[in-house]
Amino acid sequence: MKPFAWLEPTTLAEAIAALGQGAGSARPIAGGSDLLGELKDGIAHYGRLVSLARIEALRTIAPEGKGLRIGAAVTLAQLEHEPRLAGPLRILAEAARGVATPEIRNQGTLGGNLCQRPRCLHYRSPWIDCLKKGGSGCPALESSHQPYLSVMGGPGCHAVHASDLAPPLQALEATVEIAGARGGRTLPLAEFFAGPEQDVRRENVLAPDELLTAALVAPPADDWQGTYLKARERTAGDFPLVSVAFGYCKSDGHLRHVCMVLGGVAPTPLRCAAAEALLEGQSPTPALAAEAARVAFERSAPLAHNAYKIDLGRALVARAVEQTLS
Repeated sequence: MKPFAWLEPTTLAEAIAALGQGAGSARPIAGGSDLLGELKDGIAHYGRLVSLARIEALRTIAPEGKGLRIGAAVTLAQLEHEPRLAGPLRILAEAARGVATPEIRNQGTLGGNLCQRPRCLHYRSPWIDCLKKGGSGCPALESSHQPYLSVMGGPGCHAVHASDLAPPLQALEATVEIAGARGGRTLPLAEFFAGPEQDVRRENVLAPDELLTAALVAPPADDWQGTYLKARERTAGDFPLVSVAFGYCKSDGHLRHVCMVLGGVAPTPLRCAAAEALLEGQSPTPALAAEAARVAFERSAPLAHNAYKIDLGRALVARAVEQTLS
C-alpha cells in the first residue's frame, strides 16, 4: 500500500475543504470496507483520505417532515435494527440485514454501500487494464469470469452496480443530499447513479469535492408493501448476482402504484417500467407473475458466460409478484 495523508475533520465544511484541497487525489472514507481493499490491492491510490467518522451530522437518523433523513455514515447494522424502519419502510431494513456479514454491517455505511466500486474481477485485479482504470477496452468480453457482470448491456464497460440498498431506496423514491464547495443539491436517487455512457470511470455524479451526506425517505402510502429478494453464490458475505426490490399497494385485489427495481444486472440500478405497466391495476396470478418476469428481462443482452443471471432474475421477479397472492 502506498503512503497517504489521513485527515479527521469534525465538521462537514472542513471535510469538503479537505477534499477540495486534494487536487483530485483526495477520497472520503467512512467504514472503509471497500476503499481499503482497493488501496491494499493496488488498484487505486489517493494522496489523502478524509475520514467522516467524527462528523456527527452524518451518523444520525432523524425525522424529516413525515419521513426520515438517514445520514450517509449511518451503519448498515443501525439500519438493520432501526425501529422506525417498520411497516412500509421495512424493505430497507431487510436489505441491510442481507448485506455481507455482521462484522461488515457494523462497519459499512449507507453512503459506502451506495458509492461502492464495481465487483468486476477484472477491475479488481491490479494486473489487468480496463476502461474503469484508464485502459483501452473491456477484458470481460473475452473472459469466462463473468458472474457479476451485466446482462443489460454496457456500453463499453459491463460492470454492474452491486449495492443492496440502492434498489429498495429507489423503490421508495428516496432522494439524496449532496454537499460541496459550490453548495448543496438534492437529487432523486435514480439520478445519482451514472452509467458508462456518462463517464466510464465513475458510477455516480459526485464531483471530487462533493460528499453524499444523506438519503431522504418519505413514507409511502400506509398500505404500500415492499419486498427485497436477492440471489447470491453464498448465503452470507456475498454480493447480489441479481436482486429485485418490488413495491406496491393492493386494493380490491388489484395492484396499484407498482414499482420494480433490479440490482446486479446493469451498470446502474434498473427500473423495470415495462413490468410495472404490465402489473399496474391487475389482479395477481401465477401466470401474471411469470409474464412480469419475462417482460422484466425481455431486452437483456447477456455476455457469453452469464446468461444464467436472466433465469435467476426471472425467478426472483416471479417470486416477488407471487408474494402478493397471499
